[in-house]
Parts: sequence; C-alpha cells; structure tokens
Amino acid sequence: MNKKIADTAVALLKNRTYSQYEFEQKLAQQGYDQDAVHAAIQYVTERGYLNDAALCDRLLEKYAEMNKYSVKESYMRLRRRGLPAALINERLMSRDEEFEYQAALNLARKYLARHEDAMPKLVRRLAAKGFSPGTVSKVLKHLRDMSP
Repeated sequence: MNKKIADTAVALLKNRTYSQYEFEQKLAQQGYDQDAVHAAIQYVTERGYLNDAALCDRLLEKYAEMNKYSVKESYMRLRRRGLPAALINERLMSRDEEFEYQAALNLARKYLARHEDAMPKLVRRLAAKGFSPGTVSKVLKHLRDMSP
C-alpha cells in the first residue's frame, strides 16, 4: 500500500469516526482506486482505527443519552451511516425495552409541556417517530397514572 493513501486514511480518522462504508466512499471521492481503498481499509482496520461494531455501540449509547429516538429511528440513523443491518440488529437486540420506553416518555413529556390537552396528537406523534404501539400505550398509561 502506498504511503500517501495510508497518511490520508489516518488523517481522515483523526477528525471523525467513520463506518467502513463511509470511509470507503470518502477515499473513493478523493480519487483513489478500489484496490488502494481496500488496502487502506484493511490497514486501518487491523490497527483498530476503523471498527463498525464499536461505532455502532457508541452511536447507540449517544442515542440513549439523547433519549429521543425510537428503536426504529435509531436503526434508520445507523443504516444511513452505512453500518450493516445484521450488526445493527444484533446490537439492538441486546438493548432492553427500557431504552425505547424512556425515549418515548421523554418526548411525550416535552410535547405535553407545550401542548397541554393533546393526547390524540401525542399518540400520532409518537407513532410517527417510530415507537411501537406497545411502547406508546405504556407511555400513555404512565402519563394517565401521573396526572391529577
């Protein structure tokens, strides 16, 4: 592998964490041929600089901390980053239902703070955000139990 692409690869990864797909696209945009791109990917992967599984875990943690994405929305965001569907599904299976429930509850509270008597709209909003019907009903039950 030539030194120029190796230096470019390492420089790119200093600034941002890429999925393998994004990284491949970025190097191809810079005019490197397929063989050089694959050699660079192998080079940075062997050294641990490029790791789709670690990126997937890190992004899921970030989404959990943000507390506003459904499992479905998290899946779509990870797919847009070019992460493999099998990897995403495996990582999402290890998450418990509490991940989605807390995000839905957080969104519901924020929504109801701005729109007081809007339960039907809230149901549609949560469904549109990709939350499962079971999660939506748990959130509604919780909100009804908490209301005076």
